[in-house]
Amino acid sequence: MTNRAKISGSCGFTIALAASVAGFSAPAAADSCTKLSSLVLPEVISITATSIAANSFTPPGVPGLTAPVPVAFCRVQITVKPAINIEVWLPPPANWNHRFQAEGGGGYAGVISYSALAMAVTGDVVTGQFATASTDTGHPATGTANGQGGANGAQAGGGFALDPANDMLNEGLIVDFASRSLHEMTVKAKAVIKAYYGKAENYAYWNGCSTGGRQGWMEAQMFPEDYDGILAGAPAFNWDRFIPAELWPELVMNLDVGAPVSQSKLTAVTAAAIKACDGLDGVIDGVINDPRQCHFDPHALVCGRRGAPTDGTCLASQEADAVQQIWRGARGTHGEFLWHGLEPGASFAGLANSSSATPPVALPFPITLDHWRLWIKQSPSFDWTTLTTVSFEMGFRQSQAKFHAVIGTDDPDLTAFHASGGKMITYHGWTDQLIFPKGSIDYFNRVVAANGGLKRVQEFDRLFMVPGMNHCAGGAGADNFGQSGVVPVSLDPEHDAVLALQQWVEQGIAPDMLIATTDRAHAAENPTQPEAFTRPLCPYPEKAQYNGAGDPTDAANFVCVGEQRDHQ
Repeated sequence: MTNRAKISGSCGFTIALAASVAGFSAPAAADSCTKLSSLVLPEVISITATSIAANSFTPPGVPGLTAPVPVAFCRVQITVKPAINIEVWLPPPANWNHRFQAEGGGGYAGVISYSALAMAVTGDVVTGQFATASTDTGHPATGTANGQGGANGAQAGGGFALDPANDMLNEGLIVDFASRSLHEMTVKAKAVIKAYYGKAENYAYWNGCSTGGRQGWMEAQMFPEDYDGILAGAPAFNWDRFIPAELWPELVMNLDVGAPVSQSKLTAVTAAAIKACDGLDGVIDGVINDPRQCHFDPHALVCGRRGAPTDGTCLASQEADAVQQIWRGARGTHGEFLWHGLEPGASFAGLANSSSATPPVALPFPITLDHWRLWIKQSPSFDWTTLTTVSFEMGFRQSQAKFHAVIGTDDPDLTAFHASGGKMITYHGWTDQLIFPKGSIDYFNRVVAANGGLKRVQEFDRLFMVPGMNHCAGGAGADNFGQSGVVPVSLDPEHDAVLALQQWVEQGIAPDMLIATTDRAHAAENPTQPEAFTRPLCPYPEKAQYNGAGDPTDAANFVCVGEQRDHQ
């Protein structure tokens, strides 16, 4: 089958789904919204249900979200012991698509994902309107009291983990954040759905990126029967290792250079790496298709060398050494592997950031700072600049020992999830500037090894690596395929990952490729190829390859290639 035939072959699913949504009617047994306030549910402290008219409710505390929710819905607010806040939004029975979609959070959470709830309950002409839910995972993102995200001088909301009275870990709140709140939200939401509509949902889905991606994977590993389909982007699994490893870029600059490498120099390094490796796939498009094949040496930019920049962005030898170590990833005292690094072509501004002052001041990523100070060291006054390679490795090992079991989220045994009929689509951008992409490949390969090989795993789990996509979205590549929080360019299973997952779960048609499109900001993000283009996204270990003929901006002129063998 040609690529064009594959692209057009989804129309039957789209038409059938739209017809089924249009045919839904209100169940006669549905309770009214306000009656839900009297529901009695285990461990629930409070429950309040409010009928919301269309265009009358603007979600609170969401920067940039100023428009009211355009549809009517029943808003159910639930608090589960000790402090897990949950919201369930229910469209009118006549408009419900008979599906439940839970929405994941980000970072240390601490807030309801209002924008995602609004997107799900509003729906579209193909998917219809979802019953949807979100949780703050058991703590508020702000506030400085014990159990609140801003406690202990936290910079990113991770302060809830440490009791400021005694510098002891709030282990119960950590468990709530890691897993318990997710299952509680799911169970409570399903109970509310059944009470309101008089019947259970036909299908349950998870949708999230970053922490939301990790949350989806935690559900698959610990509560495999909660969801029929899970869409998990840039998953923050391997939490106990990748979070401390996020400090590595700042550390190596501090140890090797004695100060941050300026952002102008690091931007020049990224541009040089893209220029050197862009054409490895046969297409010059401002994107490194597979950074694992890029072996650009930053020492080529050392001042005085032939071809080095003369505009003030050339590197000192120690700066080039630091860049190499950032790309290589965190290492132990004797050079042993600890975790993966940033990929060539990814921005350094997330994990190797600094101020514009002269000299620049290091600006470590706040999430990793909270983890080192409050989770690992349990000391709000801990100074990361005192770390050496030896003490970094010790702290890294401490993080594993303390937190792997509770939040590592990397159990490769998915036997129960597979047996329950669950389906999983994972995606990760190759230029993710916050969560190391090879961590997703690392975990996928462990899943393959633990579950009978690649062919068997791809019956229920597919990983799509996205060239040129940053953290969850954005970047120089084709980065719109209807993933979490992104409105697709076309409502069909090739261009919309949500519909691709539904088609897999409900019709048994697995996604052999997704079609990604550049976003509206593309011209500014990709000066090499400012013209819009599309690319196929291929299930790992396959990747897209230009067929050598036709317009290289059209995904139809690419094919998915790669060895279809078991990677053990």
